[in-house]
Amino acid sequence: MSQRRLLIDNDAFILLAGAGYLQPGIEALGFDFGSVLRLQALEFMLRRPAKSLLKYSPEVRSRALEQCGRVPALAECPAVTILNQFANVPNVDDGEAVLYGLASEQSFYFLASNDKRAMLAVATDARLERIRAAVAGKIICIEAVTRRLIESYGPGLVAERFGGLNCSDKRLACILSPAFTDRPGDCLVGIDSSIESLRRQLGADFLFSEA
Repeated sequence: MSQRRLLIDNDAFILLAGAGYLQPGIEALGFDFGSVLRLQALEFMLRRPAKSLLKYSPEVRSRALEQCGRVPALAECPAVTILNQFANVPNVDDGEAVLYGLASEQSFYFLASNDKRAMLAVATDARLERIRAAVAGKIICIEAVTRRLIESYGPGLVAERFGGLNCSDKRLACILSPAFTDRPGDCLVGIDSSIESLRRQLGADFLFSEA
């Protein structure tokens, strides 16, 4: 357990940090917060907001930037032969290629991600068959983190803390809508349904499933 390290992509980092749940979310999954590593580019992207980050409010970006100071930037890079496998694969950007590449090379690296397009590409593109086999069972979707948070804090508080962040993620917006959060049991059923739908797209073995 103590040797595991958790890589986190930019979207997952910003969502959790913006909601004030970065450390609680990581720890709810059973990882040590000190084991988390983020992409180096994230801090620069937040200081001079990239177009892709303008969907987040200045307040959310400020919270995420503050949390960058608590989470070390990733210094490693996968082998060139690994990175080359992503060269012509659509929907996997350079940052995701680094994260998936490292997770495929090192058994102790797990990945928390909210990039569903990259997940689907890695899970289904025949050119990444070996990468997929190496990372299967080590990919943690944001819905799984949200489920752990709901179990710990209740759906009402989690929905309140995510607040306007939901507009950037349709799945979370549905899961944390009043229609579900007013009935806690339905909220968990809804999030489980969302996770199962994702499993059907990615393959039953792709996502992290530790109890």
